[in-house]
Amino acid sequence: MAKRLTHAERKLQTRTDLVTSARQVFLKRGFHGASLDEIAESAGYSKGAVYSNFSGKDELFLAVFDAHQERRARELTAIVFGEKHLQDAYHAIAQSMSTANEQEPLWTPLLLEFWMHASRHEKLRSIVSERRERFLDITADLIDELGRRHGVEFALTTKEIARGSAALSRGIALERLLNPGVSADLFDRVHTAYVDGLTKVSKTSAIRGRKGRKHDHQRSAVTGTRHNPVTNARRRTRRA
Repeated sequence: MAKRLTHAERKLQTRTDLVTSARQVFLKRGFHGASLDEIAESAGYSKGAVYSNFSGKDELFLAVFDAHQERRARELTAIVFGEKHLQDAYHAIAQSMSTANEQEPLWTPLLLEFWMHASRHEKLRSIVSERRERFLDITADLIDELGRRHGVEFALTTKEIARGSAALSRGIALERLLNPGVSADLFDRVHTAYVDGLTKVSKTSAIRGRKGRKHDHQRSAVTGTRHNPVTNARRRTRRA
């Protein structure tokens, strides 16, 4: 026998269904072209169910936007904590972003359509901006963690890197939407070059490296040999 849902659980289920349906209709029709009637019908509810959960189309899209960013945050977190090497993490992040654009090529133009709409309404613009900045803060924290794990620092703040990374993703997604002939791996190459150029060895790692070289030099002085891998290899060969 199926468990009977409470009122709160039914309301949550209805809201989830509407958000899922809204995403698909928005992607198909665009923000302005989508209707609440179609969204409700697609989800299997009446239009009244939409208004009992959302004040209107703007708030419904914000729920879609929030769900999208939460999912992307989980995916990026898994990458940061799942890769052992920095370059592998860089490539995996780029691949994840590229794949997301490949799977839903209409998400970027939909997002830009909504952002343009929001920019003309100060209250809505402020709400969207706050949500976007919150996601960039999460992404910046992940980049900070990546730096700590691999002993590197960055030439820009991690939030600036996160913003630039997202801008690159949107830009190339739009280029490919207009011209499908643009190479699918272009973003991977451009994004990797972008983060590589902003990555530098941390001061702590540099100090450790200098201490290690100093120790090697002192050890060589004691044995009367110069620490030169090539020369030492040749000496070992002659002795053999």
